[in-house]
Amino acid sequence: MRETDVDFSTLIESEKEIEVFPGRFERRYFLRGSVAAAATLVAARTLSRSVFAQTASTATGLSGSDKLAWEDFLKQSVPIAQQLIADPAFSVDEYLYRIGSLATRLKEIPDSALGSYKTVEPRVWFGPSFRGSPFFIIQWRMEPGAVLPPHNHPNASVCTLGFEGEVRLRNFEIIGEAPDYVSKKAFRVRETRNEMMTHGRINTLSPSRDNIHFFQPGKEGARGIDITTLHGKSAPFSFLDIGEKPVDSEQRIFEAAWKSPTS
Repeated sequence: MRETDVDFSTLIESEKEIEVFPGRFERRYFLRGSVAAAATLVAARTLSRSVFAQTASTATGLSGSDKLAWEDFLKQSVPIAQQLIADPAFSVDEYLYRIGSLATRLKEIPDSALGSYKTVEPRVWFGPSFRGSPFFIIQWRMEPGAVLPPHNHPNASVCTLGFEGEVRLRNFEIIGEAPDYVSKKAFRVRETRNEMMTHGRINTLSPSRDNIHFFQPGKEGARGIDITTLHGKSAPFSFLDIGEKPVDSEQRIFEAAWKSPTS
């Protein structure tokens, strides 16, 4: 609807010339229904401008639905990430979801060289797709039937993007204090998320929430990326053994123990 499509003449009851200053006259219009008619006129004008703005936005490709090439994603996401990290009121969740919202628009990921994780069969493949600041991006590919065991990310946040296939992604948080990696003492974790990741979906973890995650792809395997940011010194991570059945099914609490430490 254009502004010229609104017939305002039907609202005009009469017109008069009014002397606004000595010797100066202006033509004034009087509307039917007084306040109600005036409100209708304002609403009609506002609606027409809103529709016009939306139409112009779509015509110029600013609708937000455009897909991003890899280089365009980096050109947009890196400056945003740097600005957010530098903000004294930095919020890790805002950071993750701002970057993640751009990642969901990726139409491609690079054909990066990947190496297999030899202690896992069927194989899981990893390789860097971007090394920068403040984040780096690891691409992963999982063969059908593969499992990437639960592991933590100390002092780091991660935004995982599913790109091909589907993978079940579970997140856990440690309850209380966990022992050192070398200890075989059991501790407890709570499952906080359990979701099927497909193309364009994201999962996030921070140093303080959902920091342990576990991957299990569907029958066709899966491929995606992890956008990882350090929020302190780099620290060793470790795999975990987590019991198959919860010790508290209502609260989704499981017993766990560290596997051999990995640096």
